Amino acid sequence: MTSHDTNELMQLDEAGGELRRVPLPAHMKPLHAMESPTGTFIVNHENTELKQLQWQVSEVNTEGQVLRQFSGSRLSPLDQPEHIAVDSQGNIFVADYRNDRILLLDAQLALRRVIIDEHQLNDKSPWRLCYKEQSGQLMVGLGSGVAVFDVLKR
Repeated sequence: MTSHDTNELMQLDEAGGELRRVPLPAHMKPLHAMESPTGTFIVNHENTELKQLQWQVSEVNTEGQVLRQFSGSRLSPLDQPEHIAVDSQGNIFVADYRNDRILLLDAQLALRRVIIDEHQLNDKSPWRLCYKEQSGQLMVGLGSGVAVFDVLKR
Protein backbone atom coordinates (compact mmCIF):
# COMPACT_ATOMS: atom_id res chain seq x y z
CA MET A 1 0.00 0.00 0.00
CA THR A 2 1.30 3.50 -0.76
CA SER A 3 0.77 6.80 0.98
CA HIS A 4 1.06 9.96 -1.07
CA ASP A 5 1.02 12.08 2.09
CA THR A 6 3.64 10.27 4.17
CA ASN A 7 5.91 9.11 1.34
CA GLU A 8 6.06 5.52 2.46
CA LEU A 9 5.03 2.04 1.49
CA MET A 10 3.26 -0.25 3.89
CA GLN A 11 3.63 -3.98 3.27
CA LEU A 12 0.69 -6.03 4.48
CA ASP A 13 0.20 -9.77 4.98
CA GLU A 14 -2.71 -11.78 3.56
CA ALA A 15 -4.94 -10.83 6.50
CA GLY A 16 -4.16 -7.11 6.19
CA GLY A 17 -1.71 -6.99 9.09
CA GLU A 18 1.25 -4.66 8.75
CA LEU A 19 4.56 -6.39 8.00
CA ARG A 20 6.74 -3.32 7.49
CA ARG A 21 6.89 0.32 6.48
CA VAL A 22 9.35 1.44 3.85
CA PRO A 23 10.21 5.15 3.86
CA LEU A 24 10.59 6.68 0.41
CA PRO A 25 12.72 9.69 -0.58
CA ALA A 26 10.92 13.02 -0.08
CA HIS A 27 10.75 13.67 -3.84
CA MET A 28 8.77 10.47 -4.51
CA LYS A 29 4.99 10.85 -4.47
CA PRO A 30 3.81 7.24 -4.96
CA LEU A 31 0.70 6.14 -6.82
CA HIS A 32 1.05 2.36 -6.58
CA ALA A 33 3.63 -0.26 -5.60
CA MET A 34 4.13 -4.01 -5.97
CA GLU A 35 6.66 -6.36 -4.43
CA SER A 36 9.07 -7.87 -6.95
CA PRO A 37 10.06 -11.56 -6.97
CA THR A 38 13.41 -10.56 -5.41
CA GLY A 39 11.79 -8.82 -2.41
CA THR A 40 12.31 -5.25 -3.58
CA PHE A 41 9.43 -2.91 -4.44
CA ILE A 42 8.43 -1.46 -7.79
CA VAL A 43 6.86 1.97 -7.32
CA ASN A 44 5.22 4.25 -9.88
CA HIS A 45 5.40 7.85 -8.71
CA GLU A 46 5.77 11.53 -9.37
CA ASN A 47 9.30 12.90 -9.02
CA THR A 48 8.99 16.40 -7.53
CA GLU A 49 12.77 16.91 -7.39
CA LEU A 50 12.89 18.43 -10.87
CA LYS A 51 11.49 21.78 -12.01
CA GLN A 52 9.21 20.08 -14.52
CA LEU A 53 6.97 17.27 -13.26
CA GLN A 54 8.39 13.89 -14.16
CA TRP A 55 6.73 10.51 -13.76
CA GLN A 56 8.84 7.45 -13.03
CA VAL A 57 8.81 3.78 -12.19
CA SER A 58 11.48 2.99 -9.59
CA GLU A 59 12.78 -0.06 -7.82
CA VAL A 60 13.49 0.49 -4.12
CA ASN A 61 14.88 -1.86 -1.49
CA THR A 62 13.34 -2.50 1.93
CA GLU A 63 15.14 0.57 3.33
CA GLY A 64 13.65 2.80 0.64
CA GLN A 65 16.87 3.29 -1.32
CA VAL A 66 16.33 3.76 -5.04
CA LEU A 67 18.08 1.00 -6.99
CA ARG A 68 17.03 1.97 -10.52
CA GLN A 69 14.51 4.14 -12.35
CA PHE A 70 12.62 4.37 -15.62
CA SER A 71 11.17 7.62 -16.98
CA GLY A 72 10.49 6.66 -20.57
CA SER A 73 12.51 8.24 -23.34
CA ARG A 74 13.12 11.84 -24.30
CA LEU A 75 10.72 11.45 -27.22
CA SER A 76 8.17 9.42 -25.28
CA PRO A 77 8.27 10.10 -21.53
CA LEU A 78 5.90 8.43 -19.08
CA ASP A 79 2.78 10.49 -18.53
CA GLN A 80 1.01 9.51 -15.33
CA PRO A 81 1.73 5.79 -14.94
CA GLU A 82 -1.34 5.01 -12.83
CA HIS A 83 -0.85 1.33 -12.09
CA ILE A 84 1.62 -1.53 -12.42
CA ALA A 85 1.63 -5.32 -12.37
CA VAL A 86 4.64 -7.62 -11.89
CA ASP A 87 5.08 -11.23 -13.03
CA SER A 88 7.14 -13.98 -11.38
CA GLN A 89 10.16 -13.18 -13.59
CA GLY A 90 10.18 -9.53 -12.53
CA ASN A 91 8.74 -8.16 -15.76
CA ILE A 92 6.66 -5.06 -15.14
CA PHE A 93 3.49 -3.97 -16.90
CA VAL A 94 2.91 -0.20 -16.70
CA ALA A 95 -0.43 1.50 -17.35
CA ASP A 96 0.82 4.74 -18.94
CA TYR A 97 -2.47 6.58 -18.44
CA ARG A 98 -2.13 9.80 -20.44
CA ASN A 99 -0.24 8.09 -23.26
CA ASP A 100 -3.04 5.49 -23.60
CA ARG A 101 -0.69 2.52 -23.66
CA ILE A 102 0.67 -0.41 -21.66
CA LEU A 103 4.45 -0.79 -21.48
CA LEU A 104 6.43 -3.91 -20.68
CA LEU A 105 9.64 -3.34 -18.72
CA ASP A 106 12.13 -6.05 -17.85
CA ALA A 107 13.36 -6.72 -14.30
CA GLN A 108 16.09 -4.06 -14.77
CA LEU A 109 13.44 -1.45 -15.67
CA ALA A 110 14.51 -1.36 -19.31
CA LEU A 111 11.73 -0.91 -21.86
CA ARG A 112 11.08 -4.11 -23.76
CA ARG A 113 8.21 -2.73 -25.83
CA VAL A 114 4.77 -1.15 -25.94
CA ILE A 115 2.57 -4.23 -25.64
CA ILE A 116 -0.82 -2.51 -25.93
CA ASP A 117 -1.27 0.80 -27.74
CA GLU A 118 -4.00 3.43 -27.95
CA HIS A 119 -5.63 1.71 -30.94
CA GLN A 120 -6.00 -1.57 -29.05
CA LEU A 121 -7.42 0.40 -26.10
CA ASN A 122 -9.86 2.23 -28.43
CA ASP A 123 -8.30 5.54 -27.34
CA LYS A 124 -9.23 4.90 -23.70
CA SER A 125 -6.79 5.51 -20.88
CA PRO A 126 -5.63 2.49 -18.86
CA TRP A 127 -6.39 2.97 -15.17
CA ARG A 128 -5.73 -0.38 -13.47
CA LEU A 129 -3.92 -3.63 -14.28
CA CYS A 130 -4.20 -7.22 -13.15
CA TYR A 131 -1.94 -9.86 -14.70
CA LYS A 132 -3.02 -13.50 -14.45
CA GLU A 133 0.26 -15.25 -15.17
CA GLN A 134 -1.16 -18.79 -15.40
CA SER A 135 -3.48 -17.83 -18.26
CA GLY A 136 -1.25 -15.08 -19.68
CA GLN A 137 -4.09 -12.59 -19.55
CA LEU A 138 -3.69 -8.92 -18.71
CA MET A 139 -6.87 -7.26 -17.50
CA VAL A 140 -6.88 -3.52 -18.07
CA GLY A 141 -9.29 -1.33 -16.17
CA LEU A 142 -10.62 1.50 -18.28
CA GLY A 143 -12.95 4.25 -17.16
CA SER A 144 -15.91 2.44 -18.69
CA GLY A 145 -15.05 -1.23 -18.14
CA VAL A 146 -12.33 -3.83 -18.42
CA ALA A 147 -10.46 -5.04 -21.49
CA VAL A 148 -8.70 -8.41 -21.46
CA PHE A 149 -5.59 -9.08 -23.53
CA ASP A 150 -3.75 -12.35 -24.09
CA VAL A 151 -0.10 -11.42 -23.57
CA LEU A 152 1.36 -14.90 -22.94
CA LYS A 153 3.95 -15.97 -25.49
CA ARG A 154 3.23 -19.50 -26.69
